[in-house]
Amino acid sequence: MIARWALWSLVAIVVTGSLVRLTGSGLGCSDWPNCEPGEFVPAADFHGWVEFGNRIVTGLVSAAVILAVAASWWRRPRRADLVWWSLGLVAGVVFQIGLGAVTVLTHLSPPIVMSHFLASQVLVSAAVVLQHRASWQAPPVGGDAARLPTHVRTLAWLAATLTAAALWTGTVVTGTGPHGGDEHVERLQYALPSVARIHGITVAVLAAVTLLLAFAVRRLAATQGDAALGGATTALGRRIRIVIGVMAVQAAIGYVQYFNELPVLLVALHVVGATLLTITMTRLVLAAEVGVGESVGIAGRAFAE
Repeated sequence: MIARWALWSLVAIVVTGSLVRLTGSGLGCSDWPNCEPGEFVPAADFHGWVEFGNRIVTGLVSAAVILAVAASWWRRPRRADLVWWSLGLVAGVVFQIGLGAVTVLTHLSPPIVMSHFLASQVLVSAAVVLQHRASWQAPPVGGDAARLPTHVRTLAWLAATLTAAALWTGTVVTGTGPHGGDEHVERLQYALPSVARIHGITVAVLAAVTLLLAFAVRRLAATQGDAALGGATTALGRRIRIVIGVMAVQAAIGYVQYFNELPVLLVALHVVGATLLTITMTRLVLAAEVGVGESVGIAGRAFAE
């Protein structure tokens, strides 16, 4: 429960961060940690409160990850893997707070804003892993259980790598586009159609690899039988279908927003979709790495969240 709270609080900070940028409130507070020099909270100003609200959510995220550390530490029997992953979340949030300060002090420099978003996606992925591991009765890595074939696991990791590439190219599009968080922020000096095309190609390659993975899993289940594989192909197949669904919706939103001059609402939905893709792809990789025979006992808990 606490791990799940940490995960969704990290999702919330991504969403509120995007709202800061999309409402042009990136410099609603010109200082840090005070909103303005000598003023901790903003005056009665919309942009100031949007930016300050994002900082409040950051405080809630900090509380969530600290609780995750406490829960993993006091858990009996104590699991070192849970302690280290929860501590990693704390370190990541501290890093993000510092990067947020740099973002304000550099007046929304596009590379810093891009790094801020990508770091958030790393934290979201780490929170998914923590929640997944907390569902196990024993550490999920290692042991004597057999694994799914190497080519299936390799395709899963390739899809995850391409997801990271798609997220990065997406931030380049964002850094080039009109929504910089403030009307005076300098944008990346690229041609928007060119970077959007590169992003689209990256997503297309990701979709192709994911479909190839789906085919490989179906063939594996047909040749060896899902029962012989401990139900692993059923769990992985479900994760693949979810990822394909998220990618389909994301692609539709991406094309519609691009050809309609990037309306704020669609851009916000695209940010939410990107975060959901991070979550679902992380769970896909975790499903691919489950030991054959282990999946029967934990699939209902670890994969049905």
